[in-house]
Amino acid sequence: MVHRVQAVIARAKNAPVSVETILVPDPGPGEALVDILTCGVCHTDLHYKQGGIGDDFPYLLGHEATGVVSAVGPGVTQVAPGDRVILNWRAVCGECRACAKGQPQYCFNTHNATQKMTLEDGTELAPALGIGAFAEKTLVAAGQCTRID
Repeated sequence: MVHRVQAVIARAKNAPVSVETILVPDPGPGEALVDILTCGVCHTDLHYKQGGIGDDFPYLLGHEATGVVSAVGPGVTQVAPGDRVILNWRAVCGECRACAKGQPQYCFNTHNATQKMTLEDGTELAPALGIGAFAEKTLVAAGQCTRID
């Protein structure tokens, strides 16, 4: 299933951002679909809009977010539908030498969701810091979700 939701998109360097309908797929293996509750506005979003972080436009902005997991893909055990979560920029691998030393902040193999969110015409979006939380829903690697009370 594909979810049609509203999101804030930066289509080109220094162009005004716009609220547009995007398509968010159901989660695949290792992924989680999250209903966004809150998202901070960070100067990093301005850097994306200005082209200072890259040129992978269009960007789906927003990365400092909380939400509720609405669905998980196959193999996901660390979160479940209904869990309230904070979204992390990267999912750590849990297996590299940094993770094995108990220092996941230095993980060598961080990752994000595999599937892409798109504009209605099929154009793939680049979610800010792998999250893209200026949206009603976003798709992330399940390891990007930290469960909270």
